[in-house]
Amino acid sequence: MTLPAWWQVVTPHEDIRKKSFSEAVFAADLGDVLGGTAPKEYKDPRLFFAKTYMTAGLQNLVRNVLSRLSTGKGDPVIQLQTPFGGGKTHALLTLYHLVKSYNEINHLKQLQGLLEDWQDFSGARVAAFVGTAADPVKGRTPWGEIAHQLGCYEIVKEHDVRRVAPGKERIKDILARSGPTLILIDELLQYIVKANQVEKVEKITQGQTLAFLQELSEAVATSDKSVLVLTLPASILEQYDEEAEKALAQLQKVSGRVESIYVPVEGMEIYEVIRTRLFEDLGDSKIHRQVAEAYFRLYQGLGQDVPAEVREVSYRKKIERAYPFHPEFIDVLYERWGSFPTFQRTRGVLRLLAQIIGELYDRKVSAPLIHSSLVELAYAPVRREFIKHIGNEYDSIISHDIVGKARQIDQEMGSEYEKYGIAKGIATSVFLYSFSGGERRGVNLPWLRVALLREGIPSTIVGDAVSKLEDSLWYFHTEKRFYNFKNQPNLNRIIVDKLEAIDSDQVRESFYDHLKTIIKGAPFDIYLWPNASGDIPDNRKLKLILLGLEKKYGNKETEEFVREIFDNAGSAFRIYRNTLFILALDSSSYATMEKGLRRFMALQDIASDSGIFLSSSAKQDLSEKLEDAKKSLPHSIITAYRHVAWRGNSNGEVVWRDMGIPTTGQSSSLSQRVWQFLKDEERILSSLTPKLILDRAFAKEESEKSIENVYDVFLKTPGLPCLENEEVLKDAVRQGVKNGLLGIRLGSKLYYGEILPELSFDAVIVRPEKAEEEKKSGGDIGTAKGVDVSIEGKGYEGETPGGEEIIIDAGSIAVLRETGVQDESKRSSSTLVKQLNIKATVPWDKMAQVIAGVIRPLVTGDSVLDITLQIKAQSEIGFDRTTLDSKVKETLQQIGSNIIEWDEK
Repeated sequence: MTLPAWWQVVTPHEDIRKKSFSEAVFAADLGDVLGGTAPKEYKDPRLFFAKTYMTAGLQNLVRNVLSRLSTGKGDPVIQLQTPFGGGKTHALLTLYHLVKSYNEINHLKQLQGLLEDWQDFSGARVAAFVGTAADPVKGRTPWGEIAHQLGCYEIVKEHDVRRVAPGKERIKDILARSGPTLILIDELLQYIVKANQVEKVEKITQGQTLAFLQELSEAVATSDKSVLVLTLPASILEQYDEEAEKALAQLQKVSGRVESIYVPVEGMEIYEVIRTRLFEDLGDSKIHRQVAEAYFRLYQGLGQDVPAEVREVSYRKKIERAYPFHPEFIDVLYERWGSFPTFQRTRGVLRLLAQIIGELYDRKVSAPLIHSSLVELAYAPVRREFIKHIGNEYDSIISHDIVGKARQIDQEMGSEYEKYGIAKGIATSVFLYSFSGGERRGVNLPWLRVALLREGIPSTIVGDAVSKLEDSLWYFHTEKRFYNFKNQPNLNRIIVDKLEAIDSDQVRESFYDHLKTIIKGAPFDIYLWPNASGDIPDNRKLKLILLGLEKKYGNKETEEFVREIFDNAGSAFRIYRNTLFILALDSSSYATMEKGLRRFMALQDIASDSGIFLSSSAKQDLSEKLEDAKKSLPHSIITAYRHVAWRGNSNGEVVWRDMGIPTTGQSSSLSQRVWQFLKDEERILSSLTPKLILDRAFAKEESEKSIENVYDVFLKTPGLPCLENEEVLKDAVRQGVKNGLLGIRLGSKLYYGEILPELSFDAVIVRPEKAEEEKKSGGDIGTAKGVDVSIEGKGYEGETPGGEEIIIDAGSIAVLRETGVQDESKRSSSTLVKQLNIKATVPWDKMAQVIAGVIRPLVTGDSVLDITLQIKAQSEIGFDRTTLDSKVKETLQQIGSNIIEWDEK
């Protein structure tokens, strides 16, 4: 069953519902009643008793006074001694209206059971003195005022004028003439403090008021039907000095000789007092019991997560008695805030609760009970009630931490947080528990659960929310598992100050240093934050390039720079394009990482700053935060560098892949993560099949190619996977030769279908069909150490010790034929050729085959090759200056070429 909201059950008084009440209605003042200026709730006896809950202490007080006035039995002198705001003045007003207006109110329903034993009582004389309303200089003295109200002023007139106590006999005379008399004295200490100063100035014997009190007490005690009721504070107010404290001690000593002490409000009666005063209708008591039972079951289910007190059966009754308030809320106001001398306990609680109820009723907050966590500190009247007791500096603290940061947490978290205002509610409760006139300050987690949890809120959310508050708020402190607010900044605020002092250059430097610690681990050559393509060499090594902060993924500038790196190595064309892998930062992930890095730097700075004072718990917190920040950095950096690029296989395409967010527990090495990703994507191969070699590294017309050439194909050709190292290719070749999937030529010997000895990079891979055919012909190929040269469809074999000239005519290659050869048909296969000039035409894009199949076989032990390159290039459009100078000529110079002729037209 869903519990009804409190405002669906009870009805606040109209002035509270409309927020139109005056604060004066909660400030009971006997002096205002005597002067006729009090609000009607206190001035009108009927209305007063309609809004008064007769506590057990108050009933005992009434019975004693009525007994004394009627029969002379009972305590003649009564002291009401409770903490500030404990109901003393309200008790005096009860006696005042009851005795003075007895015949008008004795029929009231709420007084019937109380007055049934005093049917014959017809009233008595009443005199009252209020110390705060009396003028010690020009006004009547206490003895003059009391005598005046009783119609016997002439008896003490001279003493009143001279401001000297009249003596016990004169007081007895007044009491005898007055008959049954009730004398009420309130706030006497305040009068004594002022009167003492007057006595000093007027040179009157000190202590006249104290002397009068002693005389009055003794006279009342010996009278037939007189009662003296006076109030004394339990402790001295902060604004009074040592003399006032001395006066209080003397006052208590004098009055204590004959008095009896009464306590108007005790225990759970405060709940009834509050409910009666604030609500005109409390609704169905059956619902009160149902709500109390539901909360009792909730606390029973939570077990040790809540205090033992709330799991007791008596607490269920307490909830029922306090309805619609949760007892913890009333208790924190009454016990914590009520201990402030300025708070005026009962009246202060009533005034504050009226504001809170009015605001909650207006918003129709859905909750079975009113918890401390539901107080809206953003509501100015409520906030002012708290701030005036603790200082204006807390106004900004409430605005920043509770109304601001805590509410922001709820909005960011959504779900239950936003629906129930979890973070703001907990922060509010912690705030209410943070202040006291005594030593008790702060609240622990079990009581926070009591302050927050109600129907619909998961119990596990409290600990999570407190952690978020600890991480975000500036004045939220934790000491020995107790949480409270202070007007001193916590570690979070110090962190913010340090963060503001960190500039971008410091972040950049720190990021670079951290990056270096996590980049190693994979067989890449690493290049951090290059400025130009020339910063990255063009060689066979696999290279991982990390772009800098300005070149994040998705930027146009980044795309252009990446293409430049793939296409060029400085001023030269890049050959080994397939060896490059480029990492770029993700903008969003970098922002998160930068925030974490700045936090780490700030924490590190705080830890090393001896000028910052931190409590032991704050130091522990700092150490834990620093360790957490340090541990999270590698993951954040790796997450930020999540976009990897390589060269595609068409039209200079650059392929980008998002590696995603790394899972917890993955390697803390960025290069290892990239390496594994590229292997998973089959961009880097750690194994190779012979078929892949033939399919991807051989042209259709090619029957053989050196291992080095094949290796270069994989490293140079965009779109092909890159090999992890040379051994991957060699292992595949060994496996292929062994299984008859390809052949290998080592020097003059061909291997096919057999186990190979050690492989060199010069070895030549032979297609299986050719290797099988040559094996079947019964001999090793290349035993004559000759060269197979094709000229206009004719070929021959011959041995050559070296020496040739190559001429390239606009798009073709001419190899000069051996000098002196007249008739190729007359050549013997065993002839040794000591000089060879070859001339042949081949397409320009077959240069690699010329090197592998022509030039390399001629490089023997004692051969000397003299190669001259002649190029005739023509273009109708024309070659630009940059191409000729910065690419063609510079490349020739870089390889050590001697440019014999350079002719431009």
